[in-house]
Amino acid sequence: IEASINEFAKNGYEKASTNSIVKAAGISKGLLFHYFGSKKNLYLYIVDYVSQYLIKKFYEINEKPSPDIFERLLEQGIIKLKLAYEHPLMYELLYKAFVNTPEELKSDIQERYLKLYAYNAQRFYKGFDTSKFREDINPQKAIELIMLFLEGLYSKYINTYRYKKISPEAALAEIEKITGEVREYFDILKKGMYK
Repeated sequence: IEASINEFAKNGYEKASTNSIVKAAGISKGLLFHYFGSKKNLYLYIVDYVSQYLIKKFYEINEKPSPDIFERLLEQGIIKLKLAYEHPLMYELLYKAFVNTPEELKSDIQERYLKLYAYNAQRFYKGFDTSKFREDINPQKAIELIMLFLEGLYSKYINTYRYKKISPEAALAEIEKITGEVREYFDILKKGMYK
């Protein structure tokens, strides 16, 4: 699994080499194909494994999310950034799988993405306090706007810091800096949306 994560994260599905995977894992190619049948099956297994691993870690850390949407988003953003720093190869693998999906895997990856989205959306939207929104603001539209904004912001931070080789201490300092910036943006949004 580790050898596969490493190879697929660094090279993507199309350029990844099963020869490199078996060499790094110290197993025979026949054994790899005995269990997985094909490179495609191995890749999809690894995508599922990494997704489930990171989701499990995420919800272990985020057991009791805040009822305030801004606080919940901030908490979850920090957790995602920490997980990205702690597991950079896993994040790289999922980024390549879900954003730069190889043509032959589009339907398989789309199916996985929709399942992950449905599972996480159900948990994310549960328990929000929408009473803080002004009466003339549609809470669903406001939440959608906040989510779109956050997606762009999160992408900016991940793309900026993803390739830096920094120590865990430096990563934590970066997370504190990012958290401060996000709080500033959220304060602006709150002024326009909250009572």
